[in-house]
Amino acid sequence: MTVTLTFTREIEAGLVAKAQARGMALQEYLQTVVEQAALPPAQAKELPGQAGREEAVRRMLAFGDKYQLSLGEPITRELLHEGHRY
Repeated sequence: MTVTLTFTREIEAGLVAKAQARGMALQEYLQTVVEQAALPPAQAKELPGQAGREEAVRRMLAFGDKYQLSLGEPITRELLHEGHRY
């Protein structure tokens, strides 16, 4: 099926930027986005890096649970101050 879409310049620029950030041509990026929206997860192609990011987040959450870590406000504030030292 062929579909023609008309976007504003701002939308087009955003889509092009997202495609380039993933190392994809715009058409390939849009094809993947539409497939993700229309197909069940098992059949849809993943965007490059998406699975890796999701796995990294799962591992970080598991690590935090295992060692009873929290990024509550006091810790976040300390980390911000630590970052300003360098």
